[in-house]
Amino acid sequence: MAGGWRTPGREKPSKATWRHEHVHIDFQPRQAIPALIGLARLKIDVDVLNLLPPENPAVQGLKAYQEHFSDARELIITLRSSDGEKLEAFTRYLAGRLGEETNLVAEVSWQPPWMENPLELAEIVAYLWFNSPPETFRGLAGRLAPGRLPEMLAETRETLTTSLSPMDIARRSFDPYDLLTAPGLTNFSALNLEDGGSMFGAGDGAFRLIFVRSRTDLAGYRACAEWLDRMREIAEGARRTHGTGREIIRYTGRPAFVAEIAASMQRDLRVSVIGTAVIIALLFWLTHRRLRPMFWLLTLLGLVLAATTGIGSLVLGQINVISLGFAAVLLGLAVDYAVVHYQEALAHPELTVSAIRRAIAPSIFWAAITTIAAFFVLNFAGLPGLAQLGTLVGIGIAIAAIIMVVAFLPPLFPERCRSSAS
Repeated sequence: MAGGWRTPGREKPSKATWRHEHVHIDFQPRQAIPALIGLARLKIDVDVLNLLPPENPAVQGLKAYQEHFSDARELIITLRSSDGEKLEAFTRYLAGRLGEETNLVAEVSWQPPWMENPLELAEIVAYLWFNSPPETFRGLAGRLAPGRLPEMLAETRETLTTSLSPMDIARRSFDPYDLLTAPGLTNFSALNLEDGGSMFGAGDGAFRLIFVRSRTDLAGYRACAEWLDRMREIAEGARRTHGTGREIIRYTGRPAFVAEIAASMQRDLRVSVIGTAVIIALLFWLTHRRLRPMFWLLTLLGLVLAATTGIGSLVLGQINVISLGFAAVLLGLAVDYAVVHYQEALAHPELTVSAIRRAIAPSIFWAAITTIAAFFVLNFAGLPGLAQLGTLVGIGIAIAAIIMVVAFLPPLFPERCRSSAS
């Protein structure tokens, strides 16, 4: 055996021969376990804020706002149509249809709470009064004292008799104690039922909003994408059965943003990797006109990518989706190591595989070390995504150098492995 390749009928070289060849290859399945573990626990981070310096106060503020003040489970559905009346009916049906999916949806809002459930307005008013300044609350208590109630009712009767404001007449008729003047509701007197509906859409009714809250936490981009796909299926089904077919439905909010960003990144990454592999295969074919080494090269490049992703997942934990751009960079660098070996083997047909390794491997490893160092310097950059990119490319170059030096030539030139063992 030479270079770890056993040939039937040949004796194993002595230890001295091994030291002379400087190559000892002994692949075992357990050596791939770290990469497989890393691939199994791979997590892709699609949060754009994680690409920015974490110590920046503005970034910290935005993360705190998203964590504590924004609803990460809320999807906003926008509806647009030229027919406002039919759009209102469709919006009502779609909101009801979404509310039926209790295993997916926790809450659906398409109009102000006091329009859908007027009793909730009393809770809001009570909450605002209870949390008002002490002097304001004492004023309310004095106004509602038993001895003052007849006076307040008489004042309300006077207002209903003499007021020329339709809003005052409509409001004070069901609010005789003027409780809707609570702090925080000072503009409520300017609202009516139709204006309340405009909070969820345009005044002419041609544009409407539906807020949908997920039943479960949408932690990862896959969960966001699956939940969003289900919401789209429900909306499209509702449009086919109860819509005019002219409704324009769009989606926004954190679930839609995460799902669309992840899908876009995956598509870009797939195009980049496949495009790079196609270019490599085309150039190799135009240069050497050999199918077997071309397919073997592409196989090893895929192995390098998988191993790098797995080891990178173990080292980094969560990998940002931007950092996955390392794949195209790594393919372009790793292919050089294989092509140099192959070209040397063609130029010197009298050399064994081990001899070619002895001649080229030192240069390959030194070139890999300098390239790794250049990419590892990116870890000193202020952007986490750029640092991850440098780490992944550095790990990938090390793996590529080892795999190409060890595994590329023997299957292509098995007779040279036998001659080196003789």
